[in-house]
Amino acid sequence: MKKLLYLFTASLLVFTSCSKDDNDSSNSTTSVLPKKVTFIESDGTSYSEDNVYNGNKIVSITGKDYVIKYTYVGDFITKLEEFDENNVLDFTTEYIYTNGKLASSTRKETGAPSYSKIKFVHNTDGTVSYEDFRINSSTNAEDDGPYVGKFTFKDGNLVRNEYSYYGDEHLITYDYDTKSNPLKNVTGINLLLDIDPSQSYVNNVIKKTRISGSGTDIQTSMTTSVYEYDANNYATKEVTTYQSGSSVSTEMTTYAY
Repeated sequence: MKKLLYLFTASLLVFTSCSKDDNDSSNSTTSVLPKKVTFIESDGTSYSEDNVYNGNKIVSITGKDYVIKYTYVGDFITKLEEFDENNVLDFTTEYIYTNGKLASSTRKETGAPSYSKIKFVHNTDGTVSYEDFRINSSTNAEDDGPYVGKFTFKDGNLVRNEYSYYGDEHLITYDYDTKSNPLKNVTGINLLLDIDPSQSYVNNVIKKTRISGSGTDIQTSMTTSVYEYDANNYATKEVTTYQSGSSVSTEMTTYAY
């Protein structure tokens, strides 16, 4: 999928967690779900995603040239399948849980010689440690991947992601509003750890700060978002500004429920 429930990639490493079990879904708005999401990029290009649900379980998301299909076992999302515009399977992601918490996420590209597996450890202090591995598709031999890191959560939201990428140190911090994230009522989404937090937490990200490097070689970039909300305090419009050095760009996302 392109953005709404975007899967783990080497450039993102931003996740959700079982720490989001704090999500309160006992109110009268638990059936609020985004049916259509429209993205307008900085150059004016736009595209939409149409979401289909069975109750509060996500069944599929359809974009201009892709379809994502979801498989559940009980209330757990166990598999995602990504198809291209010709209905050819491109990627499969499988999720394994232990004691109701995500233990691993395995993402395979059809026909690729290797695939990625992320293992998660839920620490006693509420943080989640993770490590990325590369698996040989033919032999199942396992090698260390480029990522190792740790997440810190507060009030059901990811607030800190510190990780090493091929030995280079990175830190991402997140600030949130107090309103409802469009996806907070999707069954099982709060257990996944490979979802973009701007789309899948309890609240909405209003600022993301990334710091990379160390010593005198430190680079900082910032993303800020401003929202409009409906009468139930769910985000209906998001205007996001990306700033890195002197480069600034703005994109917009709208949500129809």
